[in-house]
Amino acid sequence: MSTGTATENDLRFVDADGHALEPPTGLQEFSPADFRDRVWHVETDAGGQEWVVADGHRLPANVYSLAGVAGYTDEDKQRALEGVYTYTEVSRRSWDPKLRIECMDDDGIAVSVLYPTQMLAIQAHPDLEYAVQSCRAYNDWLSDHCAQAPGRLYGVAVLPQQDIDASAAELRRIAGLPGLVGGFLRPNPTIDWKPFSDEAYDPMWRAAADTNLALGFHPYLDAMLPGAAQGLRIGMLRMQTELRKQMPDEVGSAIPGLPTHIDNMAFAQAISNPVDMMTSLTFITMGGVCERFPDVRFVFLEANGGWIVPWLERLDHHAHEFPWDMPGLTLKPSEYFRRQCYISFDPDESALPLAATSPLCGADRIVWASDFPHPDAKYPGVTEELMEATGSLSDADRRLIAGENALRLYGLA
Repeated sequence: MSTGTATENDLRFVDADGHALEPPTGLQEFSPADFRDRVWHVETDAGGQEWVVADGHRLPANVYSLAGVAGYTDEDKQRALEGVYTYTEVSRRSWDPKLRIECMDDDGIAVSVLYPTQMLAIQAHPDLEYAVQSCRAYNDWLSDHCAQAPGRLYGVAVLPQQDIDASAAELRRIAGLPGLVGGFLRPNPTIDWKPFSDEAYDPMWRAAADTNLALGFHPYLDAMLPGAAQGLRIGMLRMQTELRKQMPDEVGSAIPGLPTHIDNMAFAQAISNPVDMMTSLTFITMGGVCERFPDVRFVFLEANGGWIVPWLERLDHHAHEFPWDMPGLTLKPSEYFRRQCYISFDPDESALPLAATSPLCGADRIVWASDFPHPDAKYPGVTEELMEATGSLSDADRRLIAGENALRLYGLA
């Protein structure tokens, strides 16, 4: 049990999942000339109004500032939601390395690994060329951004997940860029709803193994993505359609439409983040991906972590009871997890000590995430929350969770 002696000064804090907000013109600067007008950027008109412009779409930019309001009061977060603040004035901390480091220093964070924000959605774009060029531009900008704070900032590249060969090619390309330590994937089946255990994804896993880059599964709050939210929506639509067919016209026409919460961000994120992550972990471990690619490191992010122990217990049970459905496995799902996977916890999760002391997970498989500068991020005070949540653990386990695991995950140790 805990010796109770570790202090904040004893620990090296490594944020396994911070976020960059896309800079107003940064992606343009790293795009080919014939693509600069299409790639994501912010324009300011003669009246001072900012606009997000992406692939021909033009949207008011101010509401995007909500993604950068960590540390704001609830009242100011509401103002951001209403578009009171401009994108550039709120979000600068996320693309200015000097300001970002100052924010990290406020919480004693030594290293932050950055995932995207708006580019979390690029893998849903129907135009593959646009997705590939956008990923290349963002990744080149991100490498340059991290190079301005060497040893403090590292980045996770965006992959055009619509096409696995393109994703593998981009992963191999960015392996030569400074400051990039992994590739980002959404926990959504982007190829005709095929699960990640399908061999169609193998070129991507092979590229990760060859480059020694980590792969981070990170969700995005969109109710129309393939997976739990869209599956629920499609199921309800089909049910309503069948009911209407079976009822007299006057009765069938009275059946209500979809409940509003099906397309509500709060419900979509509450349901989809953990369900899609549990599904992804199942196919990665029990589906044979870890068996075929034992050198690939996976991390499951931003879906809380309290489910990991009962979920691994369940997978082990079913792998034991139905071995004929998982031919070729040589380990239990939890053993694959403990060999090459990591789970991210929010720093204030009450279940963190349970997972850390469970033989199915363990303290050496846990990382933490600030989510800075998104509105749900605790700033300042995130490392204090982590200290409190891990107070019952041994000093050695606290050091692992605070930073040593994240360094090992991203190949920085």
